Amino acid sequence: MAINPIVPVNPLMMNQTMHSIQENNPVGDKGSQVPAGAGKVGADFRQFLQEALHKVDNLQKEADVASLGLATGQIQDLHTAVLAIEKAGLSLSLTVEVRNRALDAYHEVMRMQI
Repeated sequence: MAINPIVPVNPLMMNQTMHSIQENNPVGDKGSQVPAGAGKVGADFRQFLQEALHKVDNLQKEADVASLGLATGQIQDLHTAVLAIEKAGLSLSLTVEVRNRALDAYHEVMRMQI
């Protein structure tokens, strides 16, 4: 049974390997590595938040219309109005709680010492 010899490391191959690694991972102005999809993720998250806030706003508007319709007698079905109002209230409560948690997380990160 023959033992395979240890192959020496070729310094020229190391430079080619390092060059290909640097091309795949762009470096920002301050020397930190910037992931290729970071801009897209930020845009997607921003769009997600905007859509969620628009949904909450629409639920609030529907609740206003339902309560106005109930007060004026245009809506005879009490269940529809109550459901619209409760959906709006729950969505607003959830939105406020998510905002509070995000602010708490931000403050916690800002208190971290480097």
